[in-house]
Amino acid sequence: MTTVDRQLFLLLNADDDAHDWVIDGGQFFAAHAHWLLLVLLLVMALRRSRPLLRPIGVAALAIAFGALACELIPLAWDRPRPFERGLGVLHLPHSGSPSFPSSHATAYGALAFSFVLGSKLRWVGGVLLALAALVSLARVVVGVHYPFDIAIGAGLGGLSAVAAHALVERVSFWARSRTSGGLS
Repeated sequence: MTTVDRQLFLLLNADDDAHDWVIDGGQFFAAHAHWLLLVLLLVMALRRSRPLLRPIGVAALAIAFGALACELIPLAWDRPRPFERGLGVLHLPHSGSPSFPSSHATAYGALAFSFVLGSKLRWVGGVLLALAALVSLARVVVGVHYPFDIAIGAGLGGLSAVAAHALVERVSFWARSRTSGGLS
C-alpha cells in the first residue's frame, strides 16, 4: 500500500467524532444508492423507452466486463480492506473480501461511461457520473475501501464501457452488412 493511498484514506474516512450526517450519508450512498439509480432509470423509461434500449444494453455488457475483471484481479492481488489492517473506522458492516478493485466504483463507472460515450442521453451519463463519485467517496468514508481501489475501479468501469461500445458497434456493423446483402 502506498503512503499516499493510506494518507488519503485516513483523511477521507470518517472518524468516530464525525457529524452524524457524514456517517449516515456515507452509509446511504455506500450501500443504498442503487435505489436512486433504479428510480432515475424507471422515470426515464416511463418518459422515453426507445432511446434507453441501446445505452442500457451497452451498460449491462460493460458492467459484466467490469464484474469479470473484479473477480479475476484479486486472484493475482488479494488486498485486505482497511479495517482488516486496523486502519480507520468501519461504519458499515462488511466481510473481509478483497478490497482491490472496488466493484462498486467499477459498476457505477461502467454504467455512467456507457451513457457518456455513445448515447444521445449524455446528460444522463453526467448525472450517473456524479452518483458514481458520491458512491465511491462514500465507500472510503465508511471505511471499506482505499482511494486507490476506487480510482482503479472507476478506470476499469470506463475501460469496460469502451470495450462494450466497441463490441456492440462491431456486432451492429456485422448485422447491418448481413441484412444489406454484404459490402460492395
